[in-house]
Parts: sequence; structure tokens; C-alpha cells
Amino acid sequence: MHANLALALRLESASAALARWSAEVHPTLFPKSAATFIPCGSGTACFLDESSPLTQIKGAGMIAPTIEADIDAAEAFYEERMAPVTFILCPFADAAIFTYLSRRGYEIGSFENALFRPLSAADILPPDPDITSAEEAEEWANTVGESFFDVVTPAGLELGRTLYHLPNTQSLLIRDGETTFAGAQIGFHEGLALFQCDGTIRRYRRAGLQAKLIQDRLSRAAQAGCDMATADTEPGSASQRNYEKLGFRVAYTRVTLIKPE
Repeated sequence: MHANLALALRLESASAALARWSAEVHPTLFPKSAATFIPCGSGTACFLDESSPLTQIKGAGMIAPTIEADIDAAEAFYEERMAPVTFILCPFADAAIFTYLSRRGYEIGSFENALFRPLSAADILPPDPDITSAEEAEEWANTVGESFFDVVTPAGLELGRTLYHLPNTQSLLIRDGETTFAGAQIGFHEGLALFQCDGTIRRYRRAGLQAKLIQDRLSRAAQAGCDMATADTEPGSASQRNYEKLGFRVAYTRVTLIKPE
């Protein structure tokens, strides 16, 4: 299978769905939450709070033509909430959206690779005894928070609890007794398995734990009837190499475009 517009539409649609789910879940967990979302063309403009990494626009520009009114609405949405305006765009998106954002002075923030891998019955393996489903949001949020930020902060716990409660997901841990070493999540969207939140606590890294979590999720996804899996990684990172060793390849590279303050 080659990367093309049809594949991109599928991956970006799932990414936009995750954004919607996070905005829907957050207020159910945090009563003072102002989380919400609006459509932005084919995508979703999500707001959790002004500093959340989930406050961004995903999946925009995938169904042409892009109209500037969608961008106007997204900018007004975030400006009303005093939050940055951040587009995560696929290179298969309508070229017009890149032109409009460039004219408005948007700047490149970062890049991420979207990887994919077909699935088959051959991916189904016996359960890994070291991997268990996380039964409590707090434990999983602590593990993933420490894995990503080295220290567990209130903001990191809030993010982890939100992700744990997303619908159509399974949150996983590698543990030994009361000690947890690593965590990850798998989400499901229309036959596509989304691998996310891979994190290993620093002192337990370089022991192949991410590879174990990838392999386990491949099996879970195939058992669930998914025909494809996807993951997002920083270009050239150790995570990308781990995914590629297990059969993933880069579909395309997304760019983050940020409106200057």
C-alpha cells in the first residue's frame, strides 16, 4: 500500500475524531472545564485550556476547497479563549490552506511523521504477560506523565486522565507488582488502530519496552478486526525507529503552523 490521498483522509479523519473526543471527555472529568470544539472545514478545532497540547486544529483542509471563512472562525474561536491558534496540517491538504496561512503570517512550529502499517491475522499473538490493561486512570496518568515530563505535574495528570477516558481506547501498562515501567494506548476508529501515548519512565528505557507495547497493540488491533494501524512520531526519533523495526513506514510528514502572538 502506498501513501495517497485516500490514506491521508483516513488518518486525518481519525486524528480529528480524537480531538473531538478529548473536548467531549474533559468537561465530564473537570467540572470547571471550558473545553469545547468547532468544525474547521474537514477538521476539528479543539480547546481544552489555553496551555493544553490538545488545544489545536487537526484534519483541516482535507476536503477542497478550503475557504478563508473557516480560518476566520477558528481564529475567532481561539482568540475569544485567549489561546494560541495552531494548525496541524497534512501535506495532502488543499494547497489553498497553506497559502492563506502563509499570508496571515503563520510560522512553522514543528514536524511529525504519520506512520502506518497494514494488519492481518498473522499479527495475532498470545498475550504478553508483562502487559496489562490499566484499571485506574490515576496510575496510568502518573506513568505516562512521568515518562513524558520526568516529573508528574497537575497539568500532566489532567492530560493523562483526559486521555485515559477517551472512548474507543484501551490504556496499557508494563508493570511488576506495584512498580510500573511504561504505558501506552490504542484507539479504534473505523477499522483503524491508533497507537499513541507511548512512554517509558526514564530509568527503565533502553530495555525494549516500547517494542513490547507496539507488538502487543498490533495483536490487539488485529484481534479487533482492524486492517491498519497508525502512529505519530518525531522525525528521526528512537520511537520512529522502533515502529519501523516492526513494519511501520512513514506515510507523510505533518507540519505545525502557529499564528504569531
